Amino acid sequence: MSVHYELLQQEPGITVARLTGQLNLGNRLAEFEHNIKQRIQEGSKKIILDLTGLTYIDSAGLGMVAACAGIIFKAGGKLVVVSPGGRITQMFEITRLNRVIDLYPDFDTACAAFSPPSEGNSGD
Repeated sequence: MSVHYELLQQEPGITVARLTGQLNLGNRLAEFEHNIKQRIQEGSKKIILDLTGLTYIDSAGLGMVAACAGIIFKAGGKLVVVSPGGRITQMFEITRLNRVIDLYPDFDTACAAFSPPSEGNSGD
């Protein structure tokens, strides 16, 4: 089973990529990566990867997420990931990607990450 995805525009300036299935090495991974990079080139500065529908991610999938996060960071933007836990989150923790890419337990929390802090809460 390969990955299936949809790209949506959420609020002004937030691009949402909802992924389902398996994010692993293959043509769909390259196609998805190309589409994300194209969005960044077109000016997207806020991207949410919603991985709640993923059942599997391999090193190629993790590498693509890391590469896209690096590209958007250099462009002055930010990429965050929604992952409800389980195997997908575990893969981010094992590879320590969770230290460079923010993971959120749900979509609303991820959206809030792009809002300016209202009470000066900046914990680390």
